Amino acid sequence: MAARKKKKPLIRLEMGWGGLCGFAVVAFCLLLWMFIFGIWTGQSVLHGPTGVADKVAGLSHKAARLLAGGAGRGETRTKRQVKTAAVARRDDTSSFYALRVAAFRQEHGAARAVAKWRARRYEAFYLKPGPDSKLYMVYVGHIPDLSAARKKAAAIEEEGGGRVFINLLSAGRREYPPPGR
Repeated sequence: MAARKKKKPLIRLEMGWGGLCGFAVVAFCLLLWMFIFGIWTGQSVLHGPTGVADKVAGLSHKAARLLAGGAGRGETRTKRQVKTAAVARRDDTSSFYALRVAAFRQEHGAARAVAKWRARRYEAFYLKPGPDSKLYMVYVGHIPDLSAARKKAAAIEEEGGGRVFINLLSAGRREYPPPGR
């Protein structure tokens, strides 16, 4: 019987200790470079181009200075008055409580809801969305204190008006449609 020949592998890699160490160093550097490059790319995607970020940061610093009372051109510094806890009460004219009864993505939906609540003899209005919202909020009532707002909310929920949320609103916000319309 003839001795069988061993089957040769198609590709054979032979590497000494020096080549193995060199390969390990190159692989480590490649992975490290990919990691650092990936973080840098990810940060630039999150924060946008550097020119835009610098402009926004500059605007933010200017806005913070103005809000903190920094005097610019044509401005004067005034002394701030700090109210104590006993004196720091809300003015009745600066804010009021209202009951949020609905929220809509489109203005015509809010206008229809206001008409429905006014037909039920409630003082209803809606506010346009603020910078952090996309919804038109429908409110009922101008209520001066929280206890009266809670009573009115309970009455509306018992009447079948759905879930009602009590909100403190600033009197300076413009209501739509204007009262009396």
